[in-house]
Amino acid sequence: MADYNYRIREKENAKEWQIKEEAGVQKGNVHSYFNEWVDEDQTSESAGEDPAVSHTQHPSASVAPRSRPPPRNPNQLQKVNYKKPFDNAKHKQVITFARKRDNAARAAYRAGQPPSVIIDLGRPLTEIEPSVARIQRTFEEIGVRFGSFILPERSLKDTKISIWGGRKPTDDTVTELRQWRSHARARQHIQESRPSGKDNFARIFSIIGDSWAAEEKTAKRDAERQHYQKAPQQGQKFKSNGYFLWPNSEIRAIDLFGPHCEALDTLRIEHRVYINFDEARSIFKVHSNSGAERVNEVVQRIENTIKEYVARDHRPVTLLLVEPPSPPDHRPNVQTVAGPFLGVKQARSKIPILDGEKLAPDDTTDLEQEAENSMSRNKSWTYGATQKVLERIPYYRGYLRMRINFGTFALVKFQWPPGVASVTLEKFAADIQLPGTKGTLIRNIRSDRTPQDILERCRQAGDLFQAVSTSEQSLADVPPQYVAMIYLRHPEKIEEMVQLEVTFTANNAKDKAFEGSKALWTKGGKPDATTQAPPLEVFHIRLHRYGALNVKKTFGISWQLQISMENTIDISRITPRMEEFARGVRFKEPPADENPAISGYKVFTSPPTLPIIGMEQKTTFRYSLKAQPSCILELSRYDEYNGTDPRYPSSTQWAASFYDRDWDVKFSENAGLSVGQSASWNPQSEPFFRAWNASTSKAPHAGFTDVFRQVQAVASFLDKLKGRLSDPNVASTTNEFSQETVFESEVTSE
Repeated sequence: MADYNYRIREKENAKEWQIKEEAGVQKGNVHSYFNEWVDEDQTSESAGEDPAVSHTQHPSASVAPRSRPPPRNPNQLQKVNYKKPFDNAKHKQVITFARKRDNAARAAYRAGQPPSVIIDLGRPLTEIEPSVARIQRTFEEIGVRFGSFILPERSLKDTKISIWGGRKPTDDTVTELRQWRSHARARQHIQESRPSGKDNFARIFSIIGDSWAAEEKTAKRDAERQHYQKAPQQGQKFKSNGYFLWPNSEIRAIDLFGPHCEALDTLRIEHRVYINFDEARSIFKVHSNSGAERVNEVVQRIENTIKEYVARDHRPVTLLLVEPPSPPDHRPNVQTVAGPFLGVKQARSKIPILDGEKLAPDDTTDLEQEAENSMSRNKSWTYGATQKVLERIPYYRGYLRMRINFGTFALVKFQWPPGVASVTLEKFAADIQLPGTKGTLIRNIRSDRTPQDILERCRQAGDLFQAVSTSEQSLADVPPQYVAMIYLRHPEKIEEMVQLEVTFTANNAKDKAFEGSKALWTKGGKPDATTQAPPLEVFHIRLHRYGALNVKKTFGISWQLQISMENTIDISRITPRMEEFARGVRFKEPPADENPAISGYKVFTSPPTLPIIGMEQKTTFRYSLKAQPSCILELSRYDEYNGTDPRYPSSTQWAASFYDRDWDVKFSENAGLSVGQSASWNPQSEPFFRAWNASTSKAPHAGFTDVFRQVQAVASFLDKLKGRLSDPNVASTTNEFSQETVFESEVTSE
């Protein structure tokens, strides 16, 4: 019987680490990644890099390559002096791979305890509910809701179900299962009453084709392997065994994977292996009778979780960069005006604007060259920060997206000299990069034009935009996309706020039949320790100012390059009441004389089954850039409904964002990753920003230069879209700052 020991050998004290010489990679050890951070930081500081970049990128990491070096002599071991790049105890974000922590009932099952109660449903489970995947989701959701654990007695063809848990949880679970059986029987009676040549109506009705078959095959396989979640019997022998030495003194395995390493259940079931963690010796033990290849793969996946932890534990990169104004708009000073209340403490923010007299023509001769140099530095810093973050993004699992958002920049915290009304533009640009500066981007371009004028100007911008779809002949044919955004309290956890988004789309602008897509549930409310902070946020602050001193001030369109993560809700937390509510959100065709894009008329209805905190309607028009059709500008109207007339909005905002569809294609792979996996795309070997022009493709960073140039063009277009007020007595059609919303929580230049 072979005993396969991968990458490490058990040592007497389990505190020594095997060093790999190739590219600083250290298998089975997190030290190499941390030491790489420290060495690189010290190198960058000694090289005298610009402090505007170095202090925001600390610690600057590059994740080790995925290639596996050849195994070395296990006797070649040495001590490593570990040095942390920063204090993890003070790090705000709590990183865990176990989204569904074990309750006491599941823990009892893992420990091999007998079930608390066994009930007989009278019919096999597959006859009550043909969809195996739906059976598993139902059992999981009921178990999370009542604090129990449910499992078929032997297989899905059994009539008996075993339940673990206390007395009240098991009683509530039994009641819920009986109701589930009754509802399933009623659904089956309706399906059997339909004329059909086959017994597969439920299958065809729920999910059509190969996707249904693939889901059912996976669900059946997982159901048959549930017993791998339990610890193996004492003294049980296996054909293949693997061990992995875990750096428990730096990353506690139970904090990362859960008390019973429940985050690794996917590996247990997928590869038919037992995974146990020996905390006393800080070793993962992998056992299987299914072959050494499976054990090898699981050990490699456990090791890869260190790379994901290092990638996600890396300090987020934040840059605050001031773009130079054009010579005609140049002013020597910067002042601030009152902005919206932001943050948990609802502190008043400040909007920076240009101040002072217009410079004489003789004083602006050198401004163009200075502005060009400043823009070149900003572009270089933005590219460097983006590439640093993209190097570790392949190890992120989840829904990622990169967007360039447009709006108004607001300061939350800034070291403003006391008793001074304004500072010089040069001092403001330097001081905004100091540690502790906090800012955010307000989701409102604050246009002073009417909705008809905004849309008409977009339709006339044929030199910059074109229709996204080939079926649309002109920009006037671009159809709107409606998104119902509803904010609720979680039915089972009243203190937790959740958000439901349902999207309605049509084929063209003349089509009145809008179809709803799959509902998306995300976390709402203020961020907590488990909320994923955006890995990258780069702000380009444009301090334009129009009009004379006695005329109402308007603000330049600033933009933000952001890589963010969707904080989705796990499927086990979505209760039947939430699913029923989501199914009840329907599109309602507006009256013939109503244009929702102009009036903000609400085009969706929601059932009264759950109490609603608030609701918004997002109306989006998508335009493709002529210079690069894969780049999309989304112009969105946000309408909030809390007034006396529920059909029309009480407040309205206009926002815009820019992205390349290729970004979404690359990041879509991250959404399907399992624990220990990484995306196949690699920014080190292939450019993330593609060059648009073949003649300039050989230039350094040609693709990013093309994107940067087009973003500047879009920002200039949005500047014109805002309008210029010439009469100080003219009332603004935009809302007050107190009604506005920010893209994300406040960010800090560390």
